[in-house]
Amino acid sequence: MKIGIMTFHFGYNYGAVMQTYALQQYLISCGYIVEIINYTPPNVKYRPYLSQLLSRNISVSKIFKTIKKIQYAPMQKEKFNLFKRKYLSLSKSYNYESLSSITTEFDAIIVGSDQIWNPSQHKLGSYFLAHLDKFSGKRISYAPCCAFNKVEDNNKPKLQQALNKFNQISVRNKETEKFVFELTGKTPPIVVDPTLLWDFKELMQDEPIISDNYVITYILGKEITGGHKKVIKELRNKYAGIKIISVILTENNPQLFDWSDKVFWSASPIEWINLFYYSTFVYTDSFHGVLFAIKFQKPFLAYYTEMARASRFIDLASRFRALEQFIVSSYDEAINRDSFVGKIDYDELEEKLEVEIEKSKAFLGASLKRS
Repeated sequence: MKIGIMTFHFGYNYGAVMQTYALQQYLISCGYIVEIINYTPPNVKYRPYLSQLLSRNISVSKIFKTIKKIQYAPMQKEKFNLFKRKYLSLSKSYNYESLSSITTEFDAIIVGSDQIWNPSQHKLGSYFLAHLDKFSGKRISYAPCCAFNKVEDNNKPKLQQALNKFNQISVRNKETEKFVFELTGKTPPIVVDPTLLWDFKELMQDEPIISDNYVITYILGKEITGGHKKVIKELRNKYAGIKIISVILTENNPQLFDWSDKVFWSASPIEWINLFYYSTFVYTDSFHGVLFAIKFQKPFLAYYTEMARASRFIDLASRFRALEQFIVSSYDEAINRDSFVGKIDYDELEEKLEVEIEKSKAFLGASLKRS
C-alpha cells in the first residue's frame, strides 16, 4: 500500500519537520510505501529580508532582528532543506491547482499532524481533501489540530462535506475534537502527536554540542507574563553555574535574548534534537518543545501567553496530570505552583503515555487495513 502524507512539512520549524519525519518513519516501519505530498499552500509567503529592513516606522529592535535574519536565516533554511532532501521521502511539487492530479498516486492519504485545520486553511480546504472529488482511496486524518474552534459560516458546508468523506478521523486535542463534532456529529478519538511514535535514535549524535550543563530555551512567541529574566534568575539559582542556551527560529521570529550565554541562530534539525537530548532543563512555549522534553525525560517549564498556543498546552496538562505543575501562563503561576522546585514523575507519565501511544498505533493499523 502506498500512503501520501499531507502536513506542514514545508516550513522552517523544528516541530513541524520532526512530526512529519516521525509519521513517515513509523509508517515505513509498518511496511508501507510512504511519500510526503510536497504541497505548499498559496497563502504561505516569505517576505524578502531587505524589504523588511526598509519598512516604514521600523523600530530599533526590529532593525536588529531583521539584521539577524539577513545574517542567519538563509543558512538555517539551507540546513532545513538539506534535512528534508536527505530524510523526507518527498513527492514531486504540487500547487493548489495541480493537487487534484494525485487522485491515482496513492492508496491512502493521511492528513496530519500539526495545525493543518486552523482557520487559515478553511477557505481552500486542501488539508480536508476537499479538492479530491475523484480520489477513491482511504481518507484518514492522524492528529490534526486547530488552535481554536472557529469556522466561518460560508466555509461550513464545504468542510462538512469534506470531513464526511473521511474513512477515519482522529485529532490531537480536545479543541479539535469539538471542531469535528460540530461539523460531523461524530466524536473522533484523540491520538498522540507523531513525535511520540518514533524514537529518533538514527538522528542522535554520540557527543553533545555543548559540553557544559545547560538550560535550553526554545521560544517561538511572546514573552511569559512576568518576564523571561525572572524565570532565568530562578533557573540560575536552582542550577549553580548553569549555561543558558537559546535556539532561535531566525526565519520566523528572530528574537533577541540578552540573558543567553549562547544563541544558536541557524541550528539544523539534528542539532536541535542534540541540544534537547543533552540539556539539563528545558524552558519553552513550543508544544513540540514540551514533547521532546518529555521524550528525553527532562525537567521543564512550559508557558503560554497566546490563544494560538493555549489550547494545546491546557489540553496536555489536563490529559496528563503529572505535567500540570509545569505548564503555566505566567511567572507568578510558576512560583505559586512550585514549578521550579517540583519534580516530574516520569514513571507515572511513561505508563500513561504508553497506553495512549498503543491506542494511537492501533488507530493507524485499523484505519489502513485493507477492506
